[in-house]
This record gives sequence, C-alpha cells and structure tokens, in this order.
Amino acid sequence: MRDRLLNKAQETIDRHRMLAAGETIVLAVSGGVDSMVMLHLLLCLRTRYHTSLHVAHLNHDLRGTESAEAADFVRRQCEVYQIPVTIMRADGRALRDRESGSLQAAARDLRYRFLEQVADEQGADRIALGHHRDDQAETVLMNLLRGSGVGGLGGIPPVRGRIIRPLIDCSREEIEKYARKEGIPYVEDSSNQSLSYSRNRIRLELLPELAKRYNPRVVHALANAATILETEDALLDGMADKELCAVLISRSRDTLMLSIPRTVTFPSALRWRIIRRAAEELRAGHPGLTFQQTLAIDRLLMTKDAKGAIHAPGRLRVRRVGDGIVLAVGEGPVRGRIVPCPLVVPGVTVIPGSSFSLRSELLERRAMDELAPDAWTALLDADRTGLQLHVRGWEGGDRFVPLGMSGRKKLQDFFVDAKVPRDQRGSVPLVVSDGRIAWVVGFRVDERFKVADSTRRVLRVRAATTGILR
Repeated sequence: MRDRLLNKAQETIDRHRMLAAGETIVLAVSGGVDSMVMLHLLLCLRTRYHTSLHVAHLNHDLRGTESAEAADFVRRQCEVYQIPVTIMRADGRALRDRESGSLQAAARDLRYRFLEQVADEQGADRIALGHHRDDQAETVLMNLLRGSGVGGLGGIPPVRGRIIRPLIDCSREEIEKYARKEGIPYVEDSSNQSLSYSRNRIRLELLPELAKRYNPRVVHALANAATILETEDALLDGMADKELCAVLISRSRDTLMLSIPRTVTFPSALRWRIIRRAAEELRAGHPGLTFQQTLAIDRLLMTKDAKGAIHAPGRLRVRRVGDGIVLAVGEGPVRGRIVPCPLVVPGVTVIPGSSFSLRSELLERRAMDELAPDAWTALLDADRTGLQLHVRGWEGGDRFVPLGMSGRKKLQDFFVDAKVPRDQRGSVPLVVSDGRIAWVVGFRVDERFKVADSTRRVLRVRAATTGILR
C-alpha cells in the first residue's frame, strides 16, 4: 500500500501539471528534512513520470563547519542514490558585508540565481523546491504583517515559471513522520531555531500561540486562504491585462497613456490593478507600486480638475492630460518615430520604433458573426485594402474618413478630439493601403475599408503591445 504522503505529492504534481514525461528536474536539496523527503518522493515517482533528476546544493558558508558538513552530507546521499549533483560554495563574508538589504533576502536571491544557473547548464525543464504547507502559512502571516496586497497574501505559488513545489499541500508534521517511517537521513539547520529572524519568530512563537488560543488548524486555514487568494489574484491579473489593452490610448518605450473615461468605469479593485500593471510595464525590474502610491494615482485619475504630477520610485511620473492619464519614466519624453514597414499578411509584423506588433489573418465573410471588433482589432474588407499594406507613423497633412462619417478629417484634428497629447501622436501606428489610412491603430477604422454586405473576405488585424497582450 502506497504511503499517504506519496499519494498527496503525486496529486499535487498532477493537479498543477508540474511534470511531463522526459523532463529533467533540478532539485534544490539543502540536506534538511523537507528537501530530503522531496528527493526521496521524486525518486519514487521518476519512473512514473520518466524524469531525470539532478541535485543542486548551495553552501552559503554562513554557519562555518555546519555549512560544510551539510554540503558533504548532500554529496554522500547523492552518491548513495546515484544521482548527479552540483555543489557550489558562496562567499559568506561577502554576504555578511553587503551594503544593504537583509542577510536572508540576499542569501535567498543568491540561491535562486544558483538554481537557475544549474538548470540552464543541465537543460532542465523544472526546478523543484521543498516548500510545504507550514511554509505557506508562515509566508501569508509575514506578508500580512508587512501590509501586503492580494498578491503577497496568495503566499507561495505551487508553480511559477519552471519552479515547482511538490510538497506545497503537505504539512511539516506529515513530512517529518514520513522521514521517520522511511528512515530518511537529514541534517538540522541550527539557524532555524534563531529568534533573530522574523520567519522563525512566526514559526516558533506566533503560529503556536494562534493554534493554542484561536484555531488548532490555523496552518491549514492560512494555507487554504493562500490558495484561494492566489487563484483570485491570477484571475484579476488576467482581467487587468485585458482591460489595460482596452483603455490604452498610446504606448512608446517610456510613456503609456490611459483613457480616463474608460478607466473610471471599472470597480476600484480592477482600476487599481490596471494602474499597477501599467506601472510595471514601464518600470521593468523595479519594485511594484505601494498601496499608497496606487491610491494617489487613482485619486488623480478620478478627480476631474486634478493638477500637478505624482512621482514614484523608478523615475515614474504620472499626470493628467485632457482625457488621459500619462505614465512616463525618465526625465522627459523621448520619442522615436515609427519606422515604416510592410504589413505581413497573413502573419505577425513587429513595428520598428514602436512597442506594437500586428497580427493579421484572412477570413471568410461567414466568419464575421463570430468576430468582435474593438479598439485593438480592425475588421477590414480585404478586397478593398488589397494585401500590399504597410505601417507607418503620423505625417503632416494625413487625412482619413473615420468610421461612421462621410467626409475626410485631418488626423491632427482627430487626435485633438481624442485628447492624444502632441508628443504621443507620432507613436500611434497607422495601417495604410495604397496611400490611404485604413486603420488608426487603437482608435478608428476608415469608413472606406469597413466590412460591408458585399464583403467576401475579411482582413482581421489585431494589435498587441509588448509585454501586455498575451
């Protein structure tokens, strides 16, 4: 009869689709009970999933002899199991003498970089970590005490990129019981008992107190809450990405403009998330906005006569311009004109000098009933446009016939009416057919190229902005 913990780990792997046949897995093994049990379980399951295992151990050199002994222990166990292993020793003195940040955070970042490096060297598809349900509960409490949002309260995700956590649904008690039952050796990390670290204080003092005085199953309750919040966080992120595309007026390398009339219609939770997602697009590599910074930008968005600008870390500036909110990084706008290029039909066109790409496809007229045009999707009469289209930026004297109108309108006047700032207009792509504008991307199709009853073939062109559309 199979052990309950083995079954639970397998259910977690299958539910989250952590493994596929033929994959190579790098296992982060510290030598502690969690990682040693994980190693044992994946050894038992490797035939089922047809996987190859490679162990990685980072000696942080922070505990002197104890650190070295842990590294030797992991090496010996891998010899017993006949599993290849990569062991690296870090510069413990450099970690202690760092100029800023906590020692734990610096060690964690180094560990993740090491694991990614080993995975790259081994051509690994997955990196397995030994986090379990008690770790999940501790993380939720830590983030709650720090004032984290839903993302932080979602705790530790079972899967993130190529990182997987097969034990995330297992408790520490179950893991230790399994180790005793199977006679799995492991080493103790003395730093886990130090109350100098906030996580240890939560594990050794706060959680036992909560279990004793309020809820004996507090770990289970917090882990369940993390699961719910993590899935809802992913759902809201997906909604925010979609709506960000719908409210986006223009996008350049360092500037992003959102439509105020469209954005204000959303519930506050979704509006805040759109603001944060927009800031993330511009400030890649910088920490996200704090809740207070998000609220300040939201007040600017929602207050009709608001003046001035909001400044946030990462050189982010936010201001109102007409009916738009402009988020910009740097000291000032740096605009590069869109470089003219052919539109690939069918196929994907990455527009030089722009953050946009265009995907085009030819469809039969009968497919129209299933198509839904929006600001970022143009449906055009393919016989009117022809297939020799190109993309360029705004030029002086440009005119077109906005959908629903009968006469030509200066594109400059159209931009003025749409509240597009002057310094943003050159970054709006135009799809052009035989010298005539067929689509002002993100705004309006030309009346002359619209799909009509006589249309036989439909040219659908969809715009995507780098890093936003999926």
